Amino acid sequence: MMGQVFFVSGIDTGVGKTVVTGLLARWLLRHGYRAITVKMVQTGNDGYSEDLEAHRILMGGVSFPEDQEGLTAPQIFHFPASPLLAATLEHTTLDLGRIQQCVATLATRYDVVLVEGAGGLGVPLNEHMLAADFAAARGWPLILVTSGKLGSINHTVLSLESAMARGMTLAGLVYNWCPDADSTIDEDTPKYLRQYLQQHHIHAPLLFAPRVTDLHNPPDADFAALFPPHPPVEDWKRLANLDRKHLWHPYASIGNPPPVNFAEHAHGTHIRLADGTELLDAVSSWWCVAHGHSHPAIMEAIRQQSRRMSHVMFGGFTHRPATVLVERLLELLPAGLDAVFLADSGSISVECAVKMAVQYHYAAGHPERCKMVALKGAYHGDTAGAMALSDPDGMHVLFQGVMPHHFFAEQPATPFRGTWNDADFASMERILSEHSREIAGVIVEPIFQGGNAMWLYHPEYLRRLRTLCNQHGVLMVFDEVATGLGRTGRLFAMEHAGVVPDILCIGKTLTGGSMTLAATIASRHVADVISSRGSGAFMHGPTFMGNPLACAAAKASLDLLDQYDWKGNLAAIEAGFREGLSAYQTHPNVRDIRWLGGIGILELKHMPTAAQTAQNCHETGVWLRPFGQWVYSMPPFITTPSEVEQITHAMGRLADLGWENRLAPAQPPADPILDIHE
Repeated sequence: MMGQVFFVSGIDTGVGKTVVTGLLARWLLRHGYRAITVKMVQTGNDGYSEDLEAHRILMGGVSFPEDQEGLTAPQIFHFPASPLLAATLEHTTLDLGRIQQCVATLATRYDVVLVEGAGGLGVPLNEHMLAADFAAARGWPLILVTSGKLGSINHTVLSLESAMARGMTLAGLVYNWCPDADSTIDEDTPKYLRQYLQQHHIHAPLLFAPRVTDLHNPPDADFAALFPPHPPVEDWKRLANLDRKHLWHPYASIGNPPPVNFAEHAHGTHIRLADGTELLDAVSSWWCVAHGHSHPAIMEAIRQQSRRMSHVMFGGFTHRPATVLVERLLELLPAGLDAVFLADSGSISVECAVKMAVQYHYAAGHPERCKMVALKGAYHGDTAGAMALSDPDGMHVLFQGVMPHHFFAEQPATPFRGTWNDADFASMERILSEHSREIAGVIVEPIFQGGNAMWLYHPEYLRRLRTLCNQHGVLMVFDEVATGLGRTGRLFAMEHAGVVPDILCIGKTLTGGSMTLAATIASRHVADVISSRGSGAFMHGPTFMGNPLACAAAKASLDLLDQYDWKGNLAAIEAGFREGLSAYQTHPNVRDIRWLGGIGILELKHMPTAAQTAQNCHETGVWLRPFGQWVYSMPPFITTPSEVEQITHAMGRLADLGWENRLAPAQPPADPILDIHE
């Protein structure tokens, strides 16, 4: 069971956060919680934490074995200065890894861990990180301590804005009565702060800490609004049972549903379950969480936009989030791709691309050109039009009777790092040569075929395809819903081949995995031709097209591409996959290994069972969702080398488990089919 961690910070030094932290812990102990406090950094002491000692007195004189282990006071410095200066004066640096590890260890032992910060949110811990950055990166909800001293309103507002800008959750604002505060200020400040919280839609309680004159005999406090009654285990279990009876999950039976994990919290690379289990998300929640779960910048963009406007129809209106998003996209897209249609999801972006291709030829006077060419092994989505372009022998066989029929070329056979073979392109050449008068466009997943093949193919195929499409007057459509915006180590997978399509589909990582949004982007030539006939209207218009919240999230996600070395991260992830998966090259159950950028794949001969896969996830702490004959990983771009090592180990264990099954009666694979496009 994993406990909840709270970060207790003050608006400044000397506002009483040590006393408040102790009072909070005292209240928790008295109401049945297993609670403990941590003094993250103590300065001005030799070998012991004065603040931690105050916590223990306020908690009733209790002591914890973790105090002796050094877990509750992980960093102590002699000099009475800021953590950065104190460490510098002692010719060392703050060990943030130790702080994180100590808190993580305590969270496995206690229901609540209260981490008291050093000074305010803007206190530097090292040359690159403030206290607020450290807490925000770990998803610790903030308990902010304020007071009635002169200037406290200013410091409180600045602290709140700093926290919100980082996407921190404000658990509560605690007003600490100050014996030396002016009585007028002491009365007026809480009134203003309550009004400020309401006006800015900050749904957190304003609580009052009692005046404490004797640590050994503190008055009673009431923090029930901060900590609700001890959460009953039965509650999430009741909801899980309701889910099992009434909720359909992707590619699952509602009559005999597979087990699901009850997620409570997701931050960075990890998902926390209701039972306290922490899972490393090795598949980016179906490939969409680029910068980590709940990235503060993206969450803040959504929060800020929600205060202005959550939605307005795009028919007859436009708005700032959509226009600034497109402005940012145009900076990233290849020259010529500049007519943007904002779609609901990846599947819908493919539908729009097909309609654009068909309407282009209709406007050009060739309505007979209404068929598409796709590749065997392709996956383009779950809506009817997208299914019709996916592998005809793949997961959508059941619906062939209701889908339009298109042409399918053979799957590219030359691997990404292989030696190109001209015969690989013969099937596509034959189809276009024989049927070009019927064909509006060719759609492919560039470089990486996802949900029906998990295959990385040679860039030369795309170069040949560009030339062939030009020869026959056929539009080339790239479905980069899965690969676009970084997944293969480059901004777009097409960059590996140095070609540009006539129409491009992007999605998944567009909003950093926070909300659903995709885009279909046409060349100016395609857009002009479509606009040249009749009303010139492109015939598609979703209700939630250009949703302001999703657009704001997407703009924030794209901006993050300029704020950290995501390419360097993906190069390190690729190196980790290369090293970690190569260890299984000669494994008797491994048919092939492949990797590129943030993609790592083991193709197996025998798959583990669903039960074995679930057990492996919990034993290794890595969330993997194998399907078909593939165990794959596509982790967030912020995944560390040590986490990649953890992932490849978990993938290898699944290869072991599958090999153990080779002589057992046949059982269904862990997940034979799954939707990965929405």
